Amino acid sequence: MTRFILDSGDPEEFKEISLLAKEKGSELWGGTTNPSLIAKKLEGQKVSANEAILKQKEIILELASIVPGAVSAEVYADMTTTGEQMAEQGREIATWHERVVVKLPTTIEGFKARTLLRREGIPTNNTLVFSQEQIFAICLHEEILQRENQIESKYPPFISPFVGRLDDLHFDGMDLVENGMTIKKMFNVEMWMLEASVRLIEDFKRGIELHSELITAPAKTYKEWFGLTQNERDAIHPQDHEETLNSIPTWETPLALLTTQSIEEFMQLLESGTLNINHPLTDKGILRFNADWAAILA
Repeated sequence: MTRFILDSGDPEEFKEISLLAKEKGSELWGGTTNPSLIAKKLEGQKVSANEAILKQKEIILELASIVPGAVSAEVYADMTTTGEQMAEQGREIATWHERVVVKLPTTIEGFKARTLLRREGIPTNNTLVFSQEQIFAICLHEEILQRENQIESKYPPFISPFVGRLDDLHFDGMDLVENGMTIKKMFNVEMWMLEASVRLIEDFKRGIELHSELITAPAKTYKEWFGLTQNERDAIHPQDHEETLNSIPTWETPLALLTTQSIEEFMQLLESGTLNINHPLTDKGILRFNADWAAILA
């Protein structure tokens, strides 16, 4: 069953969509936030870095009081932030509420932070995912960690491919989700695909059909989806939208990488580019989040 998540930093939107979902016999299960969404909620204010973090904590706690499931909160990272610095933030974020999941950028330093946090049993959400190589790396990393540590946490790790931003460039972002669902089946660990940046009800419906474990979308998309009758939903044909986009070919997975035995070997794969997780949209997303965050800092 696909769980629904609201992508917002506004508690009032959570209350509205949660009520709308109940009226339609459904449930708003969780929430996702990011620096841009938090900054939007604080728009017009000028706060110190410490005050901004406290404001984020207040918002996250309020969201957790509205929805019954996971609420993702992101570390603040620019292109120079180290894995240890991200992990330090992640540890603090994880203390805010038992249902908080720590969002990390899918970068080399993000993986260093992921190693530290997952070994401590902290649930993570890999965000700004735009390639099959990134999805493969997240799954491989988790499998190696589980083999070494037998990690237990409240939720399986989340993988967040950004569908809408790929659609913006005329690529079928849902191809990434579909191919990613196939990739994660190669591994003997539980991972939840979190279809993210969903703006169109065609992508929303296709995610449900693909059995994505989670879908996160803004309030506007949920209002459109829950405003439809069942007959209107049945009449949606995602392929009509897909035909207007360029398909994303299936990545030929190098099966030899599955023999990677240790985190040290894994990090060498990333740092050498043998397993290439770099993506310009990931870098662009980090820069955008930081610009939005900087706009509210005094």
